[in-house]
Formats: sequence, C-alpha cells, structure tokens
Amino acid sequence: MAEKDLSTLLSTLDVKQKDGIWRFETIAAEEASWVELVNLRDTRKIAMLFQESEGLTVVTTASETTPSENRWAWLELSVYSDLQAVGFLAAVAEALAAADIPCNAIAAYHHDHIFVPSSRAADAIATILTLRDKA
Repeated sequence: MAEKDLSTLLSTLDVKQKDGIWRFETIAAEEASWVELVNLRDTRKIAMLFQESEGLTVVTTASETTPSENRWAWLELSVYSDLQAVGFLAAVAEALAAADIPCNAIAAYHHDHIFVPSSRAADAIATILTLRDKA
C-alpha cells in the first residue's frame, strides 16, 4: 500500500541505482513523431517520455559521445510513496542541494526517481540514505 506519512517514508527509504548511464533529449514539437520514437527504441532504451509544449522530452541510455554534463545516474527511491505524499521529494532534493548535487526528479505511480550526475551517484546515494538514518 502506498505511504503518505513523511516520517515513515524517510525511515523506510532505500535507494536502488538502475543499470546504465542515461541522458535527456528533446524532439521539437513539430518533429516529434512515432517514427522518431521507433528509431530511438531500436537504438537505445527509452526510459521516459514527457510531452511539453516545446517538444517531447525523452530519457534514453547515453552513448559514448554523450557530453559529460548530460550523463545521469538513475536512482529509484525504493519506498512505495503515495502520489499525495507531502514533502518527500522536497526532503530528498533539499539533502542533495545541501551536498551540492544537482537532481532531476520524476514522480511515478509506485516510486519516485532521481537523476543525478553519473559522477556523483555514490555521493547522492549516501546523502539520500542519511535521511533514513536521521528519521
């Protein structure tokens, strides 16, 4: 069952790092098509699609030529957080900000997901787990 209570969420928090290095891409609104998505699917895993007015945001596996500033580790916050939970992602983002670690958060149905620079993944995991230790 999904959890809403912030103290329970923090005290039961765990982090799993997904395999691979990920990148954020965009396909301009006028160019976004299913053909593009099929081509991406065939060449790299697609983790996420999000339609914005400017275009389609796509999270895919990084390639060898992906610039270092667009190489992200995908961290799954392994607690079943309710979509109505208040303050959970804020607590995680605040802890990462205090450690000077950028993050991009995605709230999905069962779990929240954080993308951090791949070079800072271990630091981010340790930082997030301190929230559990302090709860």
